[in-house]
Amino acid sequence: MKGIICFILLISLAGILGSMDIQQPNREAIDRKFICRTIEPAAARTAPVVTFELAPQIITPGTYYDYMLGSYNGCTLKMQPAISEPYLFPADGYYHSFMFQQTVSSDRRVYYTYIDASYNISTPNAISANSIREGYSTVAMDPVTANPFVTWHCDLDQVDPEWECVMSYDMYNVIGGSGLWKQPFAFFFAPTPGFEQYNEIWWPVVHVGPSPTAGLRRIHVYGNYVPASGLANYNCIYAYVDVDYDDANFDMSLSEWTYQSFPKFDYWQDNSLKRAIKDMAVSDDGQVAFIGHANDSLFIYHSVDYGETFELYMQNAHWDVFNPQNQDDSYVFENSDGSPAEVFIEPNGDGGHYNAMFTDNNSKILYMTAFGINTVETQSNQQYYPAHFHPKILYYDISAGIFDFVDLQFTGVDAYDEQPMIPYDLDEDGEVDSYDNNGFVEFANIWPSFWVGDYQYGAFHYSNFKCAKNEDKGWVIAIFQDGRYAWEAFWETPGYEDWAETSQIAICVSRDHGITWSEPAYLNAKTDDENYYPELADMIPCFVYCCDYIEEIDDTHGRVPVVFFDDNSYGSYNPNGHGQPTGGAQVFAVLNIEFPESSTSDNEISPAITLSQNYPNPFNPTTTIKYSLATGSRVELQVFNLKGQLVRTLVDQENPAGEYTVTWNGTDNNNLSVTSGVYLYRLKTESNIKIRKMILLR
Repeated sequence: MKGIICFILLISLAGILGSMDIQQPNREAIDRKFICRTIEPAAARTAPVVTFELAPQIITPGTYYDYMLGSYNGCTLKMQPAISEPYLFPADGYYHSFMFQQTVSSDRRVYYTYIDASYNISTPNAISANSIREGYSTVAMDPVTANPFVTWHCDLDQVDPEWECVMSYDMYNVIGGSGLWKQPFAFFFAPTPGFEQYNEIWWPVVHVGPSPTAGLRRIHVYGNYVPASGLANYNCIYAYVDVDYDDANFDMSLSEWTYQSFPKFDYWQDNSLKRAIKDMAVSDDGQVAFIGHANDSLFIYHSVDYGETFELYMQNAHWDVFNPQNQDDSYVFENSDGSPAEVFIEPNGDGGHYNAMFTDNNSKILYMTAFGINTVETQSNQQYYPAHFHPKILYYDISAGIFDFVDLQFTGVDAYDEQPMIPYDLDEDGEVDSYDNNGFVEFANIWPSFWVGDYQYGAFHYSNFKCAKNEDKGWVIAIFQDGRYAWEAFWETPGYEDWAETSQIAICVSRDHGITWSEPAYLNAKTDDENYYPELADMIPCFVYCCDYIEEIDDTHGRVPVVFFDDNSYGSYNPNGHGQPTGGAQVFAVLNIEFPESSTSDNEISPAITLSQNYPNPFNPTTTIKYSLATGSRVELQVFNLKGQLVRTLVDQENPAGEYTVTWNGTDNNNLSVTSGVYLYRLKTESNIKIRKMILLR
């Protein structure tokens, strides 16, 4: 692997945020420098072919708000059903809402545009007639009327300084077109009854799903508390309301809102323990879920009764990894007293800008986020390393009751094992992969963000992970920014000078509901690069949002509309103070994305061994494990608990090539029965490792 010397400077948060309603980190970036060398890992899987079915079209040429044009979570571009009930108007278009600022000094407003089935873009207009500061909108689509519901936050009453969360809907089904918007009304306001201790609620997200009452739909919304103490740990209020179309009054009919919050989020918030990174997903069979992570805890609040009651499930997500040493025996990660630090990997609080969705016939819930490296000392000091930021797909298997993840961009030995990618030990042999000419540890070059001038801003503010699906085909895409080469240019790495202020769009695909994934395809505006797309010429594409539905073109190709911001000056001036205050253009495009058969058939890096899922699973009292070897090898088949402690060694011997079957009876190495729970079983040969999960129920 070719090495490149770089100096990674991790700097603490600097400057004052230009707006009071943007998210802010609750951990401090470490203010020190260490030296490493970055490497470009070889591709392990097939990347999809991506083309533009519709080249980027300008929605609005001049907006001076150049940060996160939609909301942090949820969806900002939604497709209508083909027909609008009850008057059978043709629909099949798209609604897109976004933040728009007309001049450098004017208020930021929430605008919308309607894009019809032929991709004709309507003139953008403000949804509300109220000339007040607004922001962070999401869109949900009524599957019956084809009317969009849009939420955002603003100081609606202009009586107190607190923000409310408001909603409006467009009466497409009355006129067969867009533009008949309902006067915005607040559904979360200060104080919301029962939640008086919180003075403001921001960043609302909206979904529409089925109702337990026949003929109705249920609108689900949540907003984030901003407590009077000022520490925003992203607790939330959730509410739902049933909606129908009232023929007599030519309007939508809404029932009373039902509100609730969540005990674990309240506990974390009130005790300043953890920030709840989350989004809401709503299925078409009455399930509702809040899914995400908080430090080393993966969590899901799951409802099977249309959001009326929820149950909490949590799973630990903490992996201790070795602290790499440079060739002079110094440690890469050191404590403040110079001693070697205890290093671990866990979900990263910076990876919070995502949308969650049900997949695989509503049996799984999926989202894209990032893991990061930290140390025990820095975590205890409320610090972290923003430069270590690795993209993952997380999903929760409802029937098995467990979380799992996939290494998305770069992998270790196996993208689908239980070991997250370690950027300095990709072969997972417990040793540093390589050193540069100065003897410093080499790291895999990973940076899923387009901004690199400040690592905390880049990781926390500028990362944006979005997914889309086609349930019938089993297709899922993940779309995000890639700033690896801009990173090298920023640190003046020879050979990367031309990548300064150049970002890439990255797209990964799955054909099996998000279980296995392709290599990323990259799209950029660099004319001499192999991933150059002339449709992006002279653009700086950032803050990419996709429609959450993939239209089928044929058996191997899908259509995905996207919107993104074409920045006139690299970096968000408003509100972060980066780049120049020259604004940019909001853009709409349509991608044709290939879903090749090989995206699920060639993604195993090492086909020399296979390890099958145990059967039955869950089990009691015994289960069968099958594995195969392409060549003879020394084999270890062992069972571990979720703390990584060895429970039972099932095989430890030489095996010739062939297929093997082993039975485990739920006992440890002392022949004592183990308790119910989730266990890992690991197959290790001389050159490969594979790990799977199993559940024992007594």
